[in-house]
Amino acid sequence: MKSDLKNLFIVGTPLQLLNAIEAAKQFKLENNILIVVHRSLEANKVQIETLKSLYDWEKIIDIEYSRHSSIFKYINLVKYLKKHSYKYIFISKLEVVPKIVIPNVTKENVFLLDDGALTIKIYEEHIKTNKINKYNFRELRFLFFGLKIKIRDKINLFTYFDLEPVNDILVIKNNLTFLKESYLKNAKKDNDIIYFVGQPIYDTIGIDSYIKNLEKLIKSSNKKVVYIPHRGEKKDFLLLLSSLNNPLLTILEIGMPIEMYFLQNGIYPSRIISYYSTALTTLDIIYDDCEINPIRVPDSFFSHNKILSKALNVFYKHFDESKIILYDKI
Repeated sequence: MKSDLKNLFIVGTPLQLLNAIEAAKQFKLENNILIVVHRSLEANKVQIETLKSLYDWEKIIDIEYSRHSSIFKYINLVKYLKKHSYKYIFISKLEVVPKIVIPNVTKENVFLLDDGALTIKIYEEHIKTNKINKYNFRELRFLFFGLKIKIRDKINLFTYFDLEPVNDILVIKNNLTFLKESYLKNAKKDNDIIYFVGQPIYDTIGIDSYIKNLEKLIKSSNKKVVYIPHRGEKKDFLLLLSSLNNPLLTILEIGMPIEMYFLQNGIYPSRIISYYSTALTTLDIIYDDCEINPIRVPDSFFSHNKILSKALNVFYKHFDESKIILYDKI
């Protein structure tokens, strides 16, 4: 018998959308509504448009995030969503749209989807400490329109990470089964290329150090290194990389999540390196026979941000210690 309950997914990035699809498949859900909260990063919008077609959503609602004059847009969204009851609501972060939707609709379960280091930060800072409800003035305004803002639900986890089920929450493992079953069988091993997943961490460690480490990697491996930029990296930096004019370095802008690029192109990578990209975790799950090397950045670089430092240390624990490259030992 088909349930009248619907399921709601609120995402804002390509990776979050892929995890929403994984959740819909793993939980065997029907009647699924997708809300995409768009921000200013154009690369996000392009990738999300491509990924929407991977799953047959009952309804897709696009909403533009704005810091100004958005309150009536969000109120109208809540009014529409209140027409239904929900078996599951999946969110990816604690921001204004999920925070205003969750308290004001009837639902049975709330789950947090993975978004890399941010997921660990939310887990450490809000879920473990039972401090879900923190408000700013913009969120308090909803009270004047008769809406609730306090979340009374447990925030369960659908995650790649080995996180403890604290405070009676559920932790359901995301093994990326849909992606593996859909694409992996035709992938071919590529032993001649090292893939370096970019991360705009050069604002923290310095551009000179970032480039020096990349050059050291190329020299020590004597293999072709394909540099795949993060969608948030600036064009000026990519032009600087191009100016190195190294025949063993190729910059490849793929315009989609790296997981989908490899899988759709039948690539089975043999080695992938990055600093702390979530792609290291997802690709480690997808490809059993691939060497994944995180580069550990010393805690001293994050002395201004203890929460991020703690999240990164949890991230590094996902990997075999022997696979982790020290920042100054590349």
